Amino acid sequence: MKRWGLILLISIGFFSHGLANPFQEIPPAYQFLLDRLTQDGLDQQFLFPLFLDARAQPIPNRLTISLMTREIPEIYAKFLTFESIFLAKSFLRDHRRILNEMEKKFDVEKEIAVAILLVESRFGENIGKHRVIPTLASLAIMNSPENLSRNYSAIWESNPEVPYSWIEHLASRRANWAYQELKHFLEIIRSEEIDPLEVYGSVAGALGMPQFIPSSYIAYAVKKTSFKEWLLDPESAIFSIGNFLKSHGWKRGFSTAQQKKLLWHYNRSEPYGETILEVARRLKK
Repeated sequence: MKRWGLILLISIGFFSHGLANPFQEIPPAYQFLLDRLTQDGLDQQFLFPLFLDARAQPIPNRLTISLMTREIPEIYAKFLTFESIFLAKSFLRDHRRILNEMEKKFDVEKEIAVAILLVESRFGENIGKHRVIPTLASLAIMNSPENLSRNYSAIWESNPEVPYSWIEHLASRRANWAYQELKHFLEIIRSEEIDPLEVYGSVAGALGMPQFIPSSYIAYAVKKTSFKEWLLDPESAIFSIGNFLKSHGWKRGFSTAQQKKLLWHYNRSEPYGETILEVARRLKK
C-alpha cells in the first residue's frame, strides 16, 4: 500500500510538472496498448505510472507463440493422490456449513466446488506467481508486427509448413482476449486499496482461490467487502464458484456429460473436467 501511494505521488508530480510528451517515456512495446486503453476510457494519470514502473516490463515468455498444449491427463494426476483427496476432505469438513449454504442457494454440489478449489489453487496455497498486469499486457501485444515476425522465424525453423497467416490469426485471437481481460483488471483494481503491480495470478491472469479471470470476477464474484479480501477468502471463493456454475446452467443431478459440458466454461480442457468429477466422486464416498 505504501509503495502504491508513492507511485501515485510520483504520478501527480509527473503530470503537474508537465513533460513535453510523457507518452514517449512509455516502453515502445506498450505505446499502442496504452493508446488503446485511453481511447477506451481509462485515465492516463492512472495508466502511465503503472506502465513506467520496472515491474510492468513485458515478459518474454508471454510473448512466445507456442504450438504445444499443456492440457494432458498427466498434469492432473497429482490431484488424485491420497494426500490431495485427504486435503480436500479436510477442507470439506472444515467448511461444511458454508458449503451446505452454497449448495442450497446455487444448486451446485459441494463436492464439485471443493474439487474446483483443489485443482485451481490447492485451497489458496497457489493462487499464482505472475504479476497480473505485465502478464496480461504482454499477451495483449503478442500480435505486434515485431513479435509476429520473431515468432514466425522461430516456428519456421522446426515447422516450415505452418503459414504466417495461421500464426497471425492465433496471436490476434489471444491478444484481443488478453486486452479485454487487462482492461477488466484495471477497472477492478483502480478503486482498490492495493498496489496494482503486486497482484499475482496464473500465466493467464487468473485470480484468487477460484482462479477467476478478471471478466469472470466482474460477472460472478461474490465478496464480502474488497477484491483484496476476496482473493484468499474461502467463503467468497465457495459462493463465487456456486454463482459461476449456476449462471451457466448447473443443476444437481445432471448427467456426467452435462457436467463436463458446463465445466468446459470454467476451463476448456477435457482432462480438467474429468479430474474435477473424479475428485468429487471420491469426496462423496
